[in-house]
Amino acid sequence: MIRLTLFSLLLIVVAADEGCPPGASLSLNGDKCFHPAPTSADFYTAEALCVSFGGHLASVHNKWDNAALFAYSHLNDYWLGGQNVNSSGSWTWTDGSPFNYNIWEAEEDTAGQECLLVDRRTAQWQRYDCKRSANFICETPTWKPSPTSTTTSVPTTTTAPPCSGNTTCVGNQCYVFVGCPLAWDDALNNCKRMNGNLASVHSGPVEQVIEQQRASQGWWYWLGGQLDDKRYLSWSDGTSVNYLNWLPQHPIHVSNYRCVGVETGGWLNYDCQYPLRSVCVIT
Repeated sequence: MIRLTLFSLLLIVVAADEGCPPGASLSLNGDKCFHPAPTSADFYTAEALCVSFGGHLASVHNKWDNAALFAYSHLNDYWLGGQNVNSSGSWTWTDGSPFNYNIWEAEEDTAGQECLLVDRRTAQWQRYDCKRSANFICETPTWKPSPTSTTTSVPTTTTAPPCSGNTTCVGNQCYVFVGCPLAWDDALNNCKRMNGNLASVHSGPVEQVIEQQRASQGWWYWLGGQLDDKRYLSWSDGTSVNYLNWLPQHPIHVSNYRCVGVETGGWLNYDCQYPLRSVCVIT
């Protein structure tokens, strides 16, 4: 039953555009997708399930990807693919990639704890008993469509910015879904080059328009929200805050998680330097 559920989840990949399917997130390097599994298992069963649909338990090689996985608000503590082989003290990833990044939690006694579990409260890593049942995150290569002779015409103008995308209009406002990943400040400047701003959200219908586009691409998108030191929200376009749609457990109280993005089901706060796609609004 577990394998069938996971297999059904991953079938989405076949129908997705280049990149990652809805519900998965793209790694910083753009070479793999992270999939939160909708179940729990011990470390070895989790790895076998990930392998069964062409992946492994996730490996993490930078703070950005570690933070991205931490943002999956519905997970409890979860397995990554790190393992202390033969209790040698030499940690490896099940996908064979170099173990070149870590963020271990301080622990006094780790005897018999040979697998890597992430603490959901802190995003730090723990050495843990591999037989424990926990949530887990798989990784798969990004899916790329086969080349075809079909071409897509893109309207061009002499004032077009270097990064734009699909446009959807609601009333007198048009939302541009920018296709290239940018840090929040760069995304804001890109919107301003189109005589717009990063999108603010003030109603459910607008949220639905943004979510429909986001879900079709399987990406997170920057919105125009930022948090101050007291976690109060403001919009970059200066409009009032009269609507909220935070994901459970958000906003997270992490000092540099000040910028607002949109993910399946709602908003999250995240590191402003992380490159994401973005939503511009032009009136």
